[in-house]
Amino acid sequence: MWTPDKPIIIAGSALPPAEAWWHEFRSAFYDRSQGAVDREWLDAFTAALYAVNADQDPRKAAEVAFLTLHFEFSSDEN
Repeated sequence: MWTPDKPIIIAGSALPPAEAWWHEFRSAFYDRSQGAVDREWLDAFTAALYAVNADQDPRKAAEVAFLTLHFEFSSDEN
């Protein structure tokens, strides 16, 4: 399981690793989308991706997820 380099402190308490991952992923994805993302959708998206990315750096996972969602197929056909 991924753990932060430094503890993430919220309201005076360090977040456990799973909560820290969620916090970092949501923060990074929200930043990448420039705040143009629904919070409820982002929570559900985070839950879905956490299951397969818990060992990965959450900021890298957010970057890959963001780029994947914005990938457009192009066609050379005319």
